[in-house]
Amino acid sequence: MLAGVGETLLRKWLLADFGLEVVELTPVVYGADVAAQVWKAATATNTYAVKWSAAGTNTGHQVAAFLADSGLPGVPELIRTTEGGLWSVHAKKRLTITPWIDGVRAAQSGLTDEQWSEYGVLIRRVHDSEPPHRLRDALPKHSHIDVRMPAIAQEVDKRLETPDGEVEEELAAVWKQYDDVIADLRTNRPPAPSGPRVICHGDPHLGNVLVDEHLHLIDWDDVIFAPREQDLMFMLGGMGDVGPTTSTQREAFLAGYGPHTLDDDAIHYYRHVRAFEDVISWSHQAITGPDESYALTVVKGILNHGLAALAVSAER
Repeated sequence: MLAGVGETLLRKWLLADFGLEVVELTPVVYGADVAAQVWKAATATNTYAVKWSAAGTNTGHQVAAFLADSGLPGVPELIRTTEGGLWSVHAKKRLTITPWIDGVRAAQSGLTDEQWSEYGVLIRRVHDSEPPHRLRDALPKHSHIDVRMPAIAQEVDKRLETPDGEVEEELAAVWKQYDDVIADLRTNRPPAPSGPRVICHGDPHLGNVLVDEHLHLIDWDDVIFAPREQDLMFMLGGMGDVGPTTSTQREAFLAGYGPHTLDDDAIHYYRHVRAFEDVISWSHQAITGPDESYALTVVKGILNHGLAALAVSAER
């Protein structure tokens, strides 16, 4: 039995929806997206990445397909259904398929300076792409994750009033220690930027980059139509091992990205938004699972020396 759906049922979906007769399925466990499940699926001739997810919006898959179909290197193509669609739906979750990339996560392997430059080129090509008007108009202008955060923050608050167990007790202590930082993230958001908008991946940290002989940007669930700084923020510090960790790496990325005058106010805004999302979502995972202890460690890092510390220090 695979988590959330039986192997027999999944094989049936893949055959009926995509015409794929799967001979082997292997669960893939990675990342913080508890709403998604991923498998490596092998047929007699090919291998695929299968994702069953309620995360994000349909637009992300449409953007990824547009970019891949436009020939943009580094964006995996979407395998069409037998009816020509980009996904099928089961139990209110989208089932999508891409070719399997036999590479490693950049968050685990790191990137050389040359690869950082290559990644800058890839992100620039995404930002410079010109989607058809229909797709551009359908793109989200605001983060669907951010919209949910205030309610989740209240849920965490409520739970930490009477913490249950060692992890929750430690999380409550962490929240108390960093009460001023968390209060700032909740109530002191900078003005939203109003600059020109482009296609942004929305979550281009190294956990969403696969490395073989080239780089591949995956997981397009959080696509947003926003100023470039939405993505560039991830490359300017505070992201730990899933972003550049040295000035040389940052410079290599920016050299690959090419000319652009950074909007510092926009960077500050997106850094503040992401720090709030990360503190709240990882705190929630520390309470509800999975991997509660790991989630607690992530919260500590964000508040102590990561994105939250960087976002709030800029205001002091």
